[in-house]
This record gives sequence, structure tokens and C-alpha cells, in this order.
Amino acid sequence: MTRIEELVVVPATPAQAMRALLTVERAQDCMAPDVHLVPRTTSPVLGAGDHFALELFGGMRFEYVIEATSDREVAFTYDGPWRGEERWSFIADGAETLVRRSYEVHGGSPLAAFAWGTVGRAVVAMHMRFELSRLKSAIQRDPGPRGEIEATSSPLRSAPERSSAEPDGATRPSFPVDDG
Repeated sequence: MTRIEELVVVPATPAQAMRALLTVERAQDCMAPDVHLVPRTTSPVLGAGDHFALELFGGMRFEYVIEATSDREVAFTYDGPWRGEERWSFIADGAETLVRRSYEVHGGSPLAAFAWGTVGRAVVAMHMRFELSRLKSAIQRDPGPRGEIEATSSPLRSAPERSSAEPDGATRPSFPVDDG
């Protein structure tokens, strides 16, 4: 087994960084120009169980499956000239998020092992650094909504303001609560 890891700090919440990675329309902005995402789903956002392919310049193709997602991680398995796992972690750090990308190679044919050892490892390491910098740039251009609940066009409603008497006879407005 061989592992490559890279890190980047992005000016966004973990949810924003994950959306940039998993939204099909935005994912290509985060990938190297010689990599093309081919989704195997009609969903605009990839999730656990979804399949997609990454086609690279030169005809290489890797088939990916999203094995699991959480509020902090996305785990993939892939199969192609070599096979393994890829894991993305999103760790909040104040107003920023530390994004860690880990790429593990578990095996393949003897020819795949030779390809990985001679050229593959260097190309993957270069792509990881480049793609993490593109992820950061894409998030800086368009971070998206900060939370899971997106803003609506109508303003929030509050309950009617009521007054309550203080012990000295003064009145103060009570805290408005919306029950609906």
C-alpha cells in the first residue's frame, strides 16, 4: 500500500468545501484541466453510493464509488490501472477549513504496480496539489451558502410583541418567539 496526502486551508465552512467537491456542476472547477468527471447519476450533488468516472488525458480512466459521507469526510474507492481509496477530510478551524486529501493505492496487476511506481505516483501527487489549489480558488470565487439552510426570499416572521410588567411597574417587551 502507498499513500499520498496533501493539505490546504480554504476560507469556508466544511459544508461549503464539501459542496464544492460534491456538486457535479462545480466539481470540474476543482479538477485539473486534463481530468474530466463523468457522473453516473442524474443527481446534481454526489452522495454515498453514487458512481462516477474520472477520465484523464491519454485515455486513462478510473471508476469511482462514493462509499460514505459524513459532515466531515467523504470516502471513495476507485478502480482503474490501479485501485485503492481516496478520502477527503474537512476540519473546521475558525472561519476556515483544513481540507486533507488522502490517496491510497492497494494493488493492481504487475504492470499497474510498475506504472504506479514509475510515473503514476508523481503524476497523482502533482494533480493533488494542483486540484487542492483549484478547490481553494473556486471557493474563494463562490463559497456558496454558509449553512445547510439556505436563505429564502421572504423575511422571517416574529410573534407579536407583548409587554410584561417589571416589579417596579415598568414594562419591557418580551422576547419574540415564532412557533411556526
